[in-house]
Amino acid sequence: MGGLDTKRMRAHADALPPETRDVRRESPEFTGRVIAALYQSPELMTLSGRTLIGAELGAHLGVTDVDGSFPISYRDTLGAPPEPHVSLR
Repeated sequence: MGGLDTKRMRAHADALPPETRDVRRESPEFTGRVIAALYQSPELMTLSGRTLIGAELGAHLGVTDVDGSFPISYRDTLGAPPEPHVSLR
């Protein structure tokens, strides 16, 4: 998950200088939307048992955030999720 857009985070961002505010945050509802879409997806079992990035999975499943946007993936910034040990594959 990327930055989460909550009331507390908005209050913190409002206290920062405008040029330092990170406005790329996803709503708590986005994660719920991704989970609901994944549950209904015929790919559910194919994607099971893996570590996934919510923004990428949302884009793959066509899930948008409450404002209609597609949250960005932080893969390039934070790196890829760890792969399971070979004994778990």
